[in-house]
Amino acid sequence: MKLSLPLFLAPSIIALSASAAIAQDTPAVCRTEPGQSFVGGPATQETGAAIIAATGATIFQWVLEGSPVTRDYRRERVRVFYDREMKVIAVSCG
Repeated sequence: MKLSLPLFLAPSIIALSASAAIAQDTPAVCRTEPGQSFVGGPATQETGAAIIAATGATIFQWVLEGSPVTRDYRRERVRVFYDREMKVIAVSCG
C-alpha cells in the first residue's frame, strides 16, 4: 500500500524545512571576557572596532554612563559604557 500525504500538508512540510535551515543560521555570540581588557581605556572609534573584534559581537552600542538602555537580551550585542571623560567603564554582552 502506497502512502501519500494530503496536499494541504505540503506547505507545512516546506515551511518546516525552511525554518530548520534558518535555525542553523544563528547570529554570533558575544563573549564578554575579552572585552574587559578595554575597561579604563579611551572611548574612541578604534577602541570600538577592537572591542567588536575581540568579543565577536555583530551589534555594537556606545552607552554614556547613566543613560537608559533597553532590557532586551541580544546575544550578539556588545554594549560599551563610557563616562564623560571618554573612558570605557564597562563592557557587557547581551
